[in-house]
Amino acid sequence: MCVHSEDEPLGRLIYHMAQDLGNYAEKILKPFDLTLEQYQIIKTLPANEGLTQKDIGAAVSKTPANMTRILDRLQEKNLIERRRNPKDRRTTLVFQTENGLKMLEKVTEVFETFSAQFLRGVTGQEQKVIRAAFAKMGANLQKIAGTPKLKSYKNQK
Repeated sequence: MCVHSEDEPLGRLIYHMAQDLGNYAEKILKPFDLTLEQYQIIKTLPANEGLTQKDIGAAVSKTPANMTRILDRLQEKNLIERRRNPKDRRTTLVFQTENGLKMLEKVTEVFETFSAQFLRGVTGQEQKVIRAAFAKMGANLQKIAGTPKLKSYKNQK
């Protein structure tokens, strides 16, 4: 984990924090034989509804090629299953399996514990301010970089 000075540029601090969080998340997921990419996908799937690969990819910002690779691995682990879409035979729907739901429950519990520890001492009001600032920075980044709309940080824990 990096130690930062108060005069370090905010963008650099955010970058390092994101790296540190990602690295720690991978450590948390290792005993579950999951990657952060895989966890993001099973977390995105609703419990009893299927989603198309395209919809999942849009939700987690992954290309179709990456989605195929990640979904193949999740299917090999029996965490998801693909079923033909009854409304459009050209597509398949992705569903969580019973094993996927159980895995999601276990991993989510570990992440909730981590989140509480990570946010210790940061008040609810401070968290609102951070979320609002991230929303503004995301909108600014979208404008200057022409990127697709970034996820909203307002409703995330």
